[in-house]
Amino acid sequence: MSIRALSTLKPLIVRCFQFSPIKVVVSLVLMLSSSFTSGIGILLIVPLLASVGVDVGGGSATSGVTKTISDIADRVGITLQLESVLGLYLLLIVAMAALSFASSVVLASLRHSFVVDLRDELSRALFFTQWRYLNRTHMSDFMRLITEQVHSVGTSLHLLLGLTSSVILVLVYLLFAFALSIKLTVIALLCGLSLAALLWPVNRKIHDSGNIGLLAHKNIHRSIFDNMSSLKIIKSFAAEDRYLKRMSASNKLMEEQLVRMAKFNGLTRFVNMVGAAVIFTALFYTAIKYLALPVANLLVVLFIFARLMPQISLMQNTIQSLIHQAPKYQDLLDRSSDLAMWAEKVDDSVVAPSLNSSLVLNDLGYQYLGNEQFAFEGISATVQRNETVAIIGPSGGGKSTLADLISGLLEPTSGQILVDGLAINERTRLAWRQRVAYVTQEVFLFHQSVRDNMNWVCDLEAFDDGKVPEERLWEVLELAAADDFVRSLPQGLDTLIGDRGVKLSGGERQRLALARALLSNPDILILDEATSALDRVNELKIRDALINLEGKLTIIIIAHNETTIEHVAQRIRIGEVGS
Repeated sequence: MSIRALSTLKPLIVRCFQFSPIKVVVSLVLMLSSSFTSGIGILLIVPLLASVGVDVGGGSATSGVTKTISDIADRVGITLQLESVLGLYLLLIVAMAALSFASSVVLASLRHSFVVDLRDELSRALFFTQWRYLNRTHMSDFMRLITEQVHSVGTSLHLLLGLTSSVILVLVYLLFAFALSIKLTVIALLCGLSLAALLWPVNRKIHDSGNIGLLAHKNIHRSIFDNMSSLKIIKSFAAEDRYLKRMSASNKLMEEQLVRMAKFNGLTRFVNMVGAAVIFTALFYTAIKYLALPVANLLVVLFIFARLMPQISLMQNTIQSLIHQAPKYQDLLDRSSDLAMWAEKVDDSVVAPSLNSSLVLNDLGYQYLGNEQFAFEGISATVQRNETVAIIGPSGGGKSTLADLISGLLEPTSGQILVDGLAINERTRLAWRQRVAYVTQEVFLFHQSVRDNMNWVCDLEAFDDGKVPEERLWEVLELAAADDFVRSLPQGLDTLIGDRGVKLSGGERQRLALARALLSNPDILILDEATSALDRVNELKIRDALINLEGKLTIIIIAHNETTIEHVAQRIRIGEVGS
């Protein structure tokens, strides 16, 4: 289970290396160099002082290093004095600190740039995924994926690079140890492997804990998303405690898994600490009693193993952390695979088709995923340019689905849609949506000003520059019968309208949404039950605005209330309504 769990992280290293091979190599080199040099300053200060005649005691222990330092100084023509030795020591410490600093900066740069690139890639994949798939998926899963889960991938990358560095460092230490004593090194390796085997069963429990934690994390995000979206309803029913209880259960499960992981880490540190002491004692006893290893060599070997054991302990903790993180990365891979499978065809060379003559619905049928029966079939109609058409029928008959097909959000199961004889298909569907403006019953407005809420539908250049002419804004507001109430706002176009437009009435929000749709210069304007939740006064204002637009662009209206569509002669009947 542990090896299989870690193998799921292999694509992460491959992808990171493809993203920036130079940064990966530099990061590993700097991490290794920093690890090799850590602690060297303290080890060298004694022989450095001895090389200038300072009595440091224990001459035999430092004589070899001291002689080497003196020989190097003679070779390069440097006279060793107390001042120069202390200066050299300071330079050495500065160099090591600079090495550690560079390692931290390069590693952080690699990690964060990789996370940003991954988040951008996932966001683009999400935005260009077919609506048919997105419509049956909980959006909080994607929010979690693009925020916290991508961040955890960055943590896993950091751990993987650290593990790679530790493995290389351990191998180098082992080569030194083998050169000094093969037998003692083999004994140490056997002891180390026994220690690792003792901890191996814990890894399966860690992986299971990671899976449970992932499920709890999903539930927490779903609860937060649902609760925030329906907070007004929750409060209106005084149901705060019921929803908090549901969220608390997920939080409790997450807490249990985090505590469980902490116990596993604590157990690992305990076993490694005790095991290292036992191995160290056994090696010392074996070397003195049975191998007759010279004291000088024994001290060096023991020093190597003293440096080696913390690295092995760090590797074990890192492996456990990676095993715990593996389910999150596997979930990310699964979601990425789904997004790729349901990706829309993006071809920038395709020119958006224009409606200059007619829109033809030719024997359209649609079947929802997992359903054997069609929601509707055999729908045929012709909509002339600048004509207003109403789609009518009972609730649940498929009116909104038909509007989604016309707008290019969904692909017909059977039949086809023709714009001036050009079929709206996989290749042209994305471009066609640029020609369609869609206003739904549930209007979404940003917690920004009126101007900002309108500007985001304009062309990209004008959006980036914020240079949408104010005259154009007032023009579409007047067409949507929204100019009067906008002028009455405290700051006019620059008035902040609150989260989802909470500072506006329902009718004002709908009229602002209509004006925003008109700003995109659509060939077709689709209104899906845009007046069903409004009072009669606001419904009549919307109707009058639509009458004013008649003949200026093609309009398709879905409405239950006859008042909204009483002026519309052309009807497309769907569901149980007779033709």
